[in-house]
Amino acid sequence: MKTNAEFRSPWAVKYFETMVKHFSQKIEVQKTDAGAHLLFVCGTADLTLSENRIVIDITAPHTAALEMTCDVVERHLLRFAFREAPEPLAWTTVSEV
Repeated sequence: MKTNAEFRSPWAVKYFETMVKHFSQKIEVQKTDAGAHLLFVCGTADLTLSENRIVIDITAPHTAALEMTCDVVERHLLRFAFREAPEPLAWTTVSEV
């Protein structure tokens, strides 16, 4: 299963770097030219960074794992961006694997 969401902020680069640093202390993280690949037990998250946004693509084997992976990524991102009082992310189902 796949889903994605987008987070827009003037500080997207800062939040991206904070997330990569934080998660790399807990799970396998691979940085790429365009972003990062986070390998959770429940699924994977690909973060693609542009100047003012982070696109998050989540892949997991089933609905429960997808929801868990989305929850972990979203909670951390919103916590790191707390000064902006961000709205919850709007997740869009992409397809089933």
